[in-house]
Amino acid sequence: MRNLISKHRQDFNEIRRLCLICHGIDFTTSNFSSGNCRLKLTENLESALQNLISSSLLNLAVAIRVNLYQKSISNRNLQLPESSWIYYGKELIERPATLKKVCDKIIHADTVAKPVFPESHWKRDCKIAIQFKGVEFGSKDWTLNIVLERFAEDVLNLLDEIEDKNS
Repeated sequence: MRNLISKHRQDFNEIRRLCLICHGIDFTTSNFSSGNCRLKLTENLESALQNLISSSLLNLAVAIRVNLYQKSISNRNLQLPESSWIYYGKELIERPATLKKVCDKIIHADTVAKPVFPESHWKRDCKIAIQFKGVEFGSKDWTLNIVLERFAEDVLNLLDEIEDKNS
């Protein structure tokens, strides 16, 4: 007898696929604030988007974590200053989040928010972050802001760097 699977497997192409989905989700959801979107954000569309955002982000976070723990991605403390920032409590001092921390916080978030701004309140050159909030170890409030488009690009570039280095 042989086993079909001996450990979890989430190869880099699966992470790339999930990154591309998240990248597209960021463009789609940000378009609701641009005034150029022809879609009307109905209750059913909003519900479908919530499911898509949650499942895609959770799948991406788990896929990255599998690769971190199996050491296919070795730098778990890689900071992501262009895409992900975290702050604790009422401190309001944002720090770049690490790749592992982003994955952990996506998985353990108590709340997730992706705002849709009125067109008059949104600058076209700004990126709308998705915000995760939770409590660490039962006492320390945290907030993680991610520009999903940039996070996906950071991860895609990291995978290319790893594969270039290993070839």
